[in-house]
Amino acid sequence: MVSYLPAFTYLHSVLRYFILLFAVIVVIQSLMGMTGNKKFRPMNKQSALVLLIFCDLQLLIGVLLYSLKGMTGLFSSPDVMKDPVKRFWAVEHGFGMIVAIILVHIGYSATKKLMDDDRKFKRLFWCVLSALVIIFATIPWQWRTPGIARPNVPSMHIPS
Repeated sequence: MVSYLPAFTYLHSVLRYFILLFAVIVVIQSLMGMTGNKKFRPMNKQSALVLLIFCDLQLLIGVLLYSLKGMTGLFSSPDVMKDPVKRFWAVEHGFGMIVAIILVHIGYSATKKLMDDDRKFKRLFWCVLSALVIIFATIPWQWRTPGIARPNVPSMHIPS
């Protein structure tokens, strides 16, 4: 039986770049909208929606990987908080990403409310900017500690 784990890992690694791209797009659009007293357009809402969809998809794949890789056993380890690698995978990565996704949801919810355009842009800007910072800080970039670090450009190796 072929394991789909490498394919999900690859997809999870590649999807981060789409999330980062759309988060930057939403932040720039919101900043321009705030500073230029612009009207909140459907394009602004659509960019935020695409970011939200990518984040939710990433969360689903992450939870799937977490359970398939047996990471849930980390919580039963008595030294999980003492070991930086175990702590990152058991707590920091997942918690940080969930907080970031909640912020994206809060920001997107502002796009659907009946409020003035400036308030929509401000809420979307601050929520997505905060989410972007958290996401960037909790991605296992290549330059991080061994055991945490993952390649910045993932390769897909599926066993036959």
